[in-house]
Parts: sequence; structure tokens; C-alpha cells
Amino acid sequence: MPDDAGTAARRELLHQVREMFTAFRLFKGELPSQHAAVPPGTLMVLASIDQMTPGSDAGCHLKDLAVRCSLDPSTVSRSVAALVKSGLVDRSADPVDGRASVLALSAHGRSTLDEIYGWIDDRLAMAMRGWDLDDIAVFTALMQRFSADLLPRTTTSPEAARLPQANYPLEAAR
Repeated sequence: MPDDAGTAARRELLHQVREMFTAFRLFKGELPSQHAAVPPGTLMVLASIDQMTPGSDAGCHLKDLAVRCSLDPSTVSRSVAALVKSGLVDRSADPVDGRASVLALSAHGRSTLDEIYGWIDDRLAMAMRGWDLDDIAVFTALMQRFSADLLPRTTTSPEAARLPQANYPLEAAR
């Protein structure tokens, strides 16, 4: 017989994950009215370009961006095209391989993303006003641990092995 307590706990986890997805969907739903400069559905791609090139103007390639986002390259290509058209991302020829493009945030993209991060931080600070820094650190570590443990079991793509590994203090989650 299966572990009834474990099954019940995992079902409650699934319920809470669905609740979190609902909260995030509603949270994200407020974003366009606050920051219309970012085309709908492209914020993750914009933020990923930023994360892949922290503090540099080196840029990234579309195929690496697609892997990072766990999305099909054609989907990422459409998002990038919308971001370039909006002036948030610059696309230039790769100096090493002229056939490839390098993507980087434009100055407008940087300032827009900084504004969005500020808005998100304000909203999270309000939502978590009763949390202390240790609570936030433990929650962050547990979310990272859950994602890191779940990801290899949900994808058969060879790109999954190349996904960046997060480096959160898992000991805080144990």
C-alpha cells in the first residue's frame, strides 16, 4: 500500500502549487497596465537576457536563450523580435560568427527592466511584510530545491542537461 501520509502531503503540495500559479497569474496580469513598454508575454525573455549577461555588454545567442527559458527557439525568436521592435533589446552580428546574432538589453530595456523590478520588489515587499529575512531565505531555498529536483523528471530534452544550475543555499532548506 502506498504511503498515505506521503501521498496526502504531495497532494497538498500540488494544491498549493496551483494556488501559487493562480497568484502569479493574477500578479503578472497587473504588469501590462503598469508597464506597457514590454510586449505581453516577453518579460521572462527580457529578464533572461539580462541574467545571461550580468554587468556586461557581451550579449547572448538566441539558441542559448531558448535553452535558458526552456522554450522552443521559434517561440523565443518571436519574443525577441517583439522586444527588438519595442527598442528593449539590441540585436547585432556576432563578431566571431557573423551568421549569428548577439542579443543585449538596450539602454531603454535596462531602464524599463529596472522599473519593473522595482515594481515587483514593492509588491513582494507588501505581500511579505510579515516575513523576516530568514523566512524569505528558507522559502527561496526550498523553491530552488523543488525546481532542481523536479526539472530532471519533467523533461526529456537534451538541452535540460545544459540548463544553468542555481546556486542557492540548500542547507537553509534542510
